[in-house]
Amino acid sequence: MKHLGRKVYHLVGGIGLLSLYYILGRKQALLFYAMLFVVVLSLDAARLTLPAWNRFVLARFSSFIRTSEEHKLTGTAPYVLGVGLSLYVYSSGIAAAAICFLALGDVAATTVGERYGKTKIGDKSLEGTTAFVVAALAAGIFLSLAGLSVPLWVITIGALVAAGVELLSLPVNDNLVIPIVSGGVMELALLWAR
Repeated sequence: MKHLGRKVYHLVGGIGLLSLYYILGRKQALLFYAMLFVVVLSLDAARLTLPAWNRFVLARFSSFIRTSEEHKLTGTAPYVLGVGLSLYVYSSGIAAAAICFLALGDVAATTVGERYGKTKIGDKSLEGTTAFVVAALAAGIFLSLAGLSVPLWVITIGALVAAGVELLSLPVNDNLVIPIVSGGVMELALLWAR
């Protein structure tokens, strides 16, 4: 499986960051996300300005960094920012669902798309996008069973929107956009239903 380390990092990172919200509490977790964002962004920026540091990081962490990221920022800082902003802006239930869509759906899309993706949609595949939707819905259903107070129809809309965002080739990293856009659509859907 290609980039296994990156996939595990992506999955565990999302679930871990979300768990910290419930362990530390809102205020402390948001402060932690802000500090982590600054540290990660600083280390990544230093990597791009210091060739020796870049070589060191690429040699030691090649399973986490794509070849295309050798001379640009990685997706880690946008990931942390997407998680933090989602939990800051949206209700905790909506944010939890949106973050799980990112953590599980994105990994499922990449894994299935790389292995079974035959029907191309741009640089992605229908099979990968379908896997994203299935994983995101499964995460949403699990969260609903665990007591998440978001209706299943809203979860379904959010999962479809998140998969649609992942499918697009955007100039902004999808680690930031997926939870922000899917969370926003779910919040709007709840407002519309009232």
